[in-house]
Amino acid sequence: MDALHGVLLVAGGLLVAVVGGQSWRRKSSAPVSAGPLWVVRCGTVGWVLLGCSVASLGGYSLAGSEEDWPLGPVRGTGLVLMLISTAVGVVVRLRRRYAARRGGRDAPGRV
Repeated sequence: MDALHGVLLVAGGLLVAVVGGQSWRRKSSAPVSAGPLWVVRCGTVGWVLLGCSVASLGGYSLAGSEEDWPLGPVRGTGLVLMLISTAVGVVVRLRRRYAARRGGRDAPGRV
């Protein structure tokens, strides 16, 4: 059962890292695609950091050893970057929706 848990952690971590890596090249495929480019990039780095640290946690689990100390802070940093970029993306989306409803200058399609 421990081996299955380790394999699932490695596979899931690599999948999360690949999703983050793919969204670096294509902004439209990013998990958080709303907002300025720096928001998308921060979210992408967060996905990659979290995915790599989870995959390495699974590797350590398969090897039967303890994880190194930097992996915990790296995983936390990735999670924080993902949460911050998601929050900023939601705020940007809501501001655009409100501006479009009111006909403001931030409305999409207005010059």
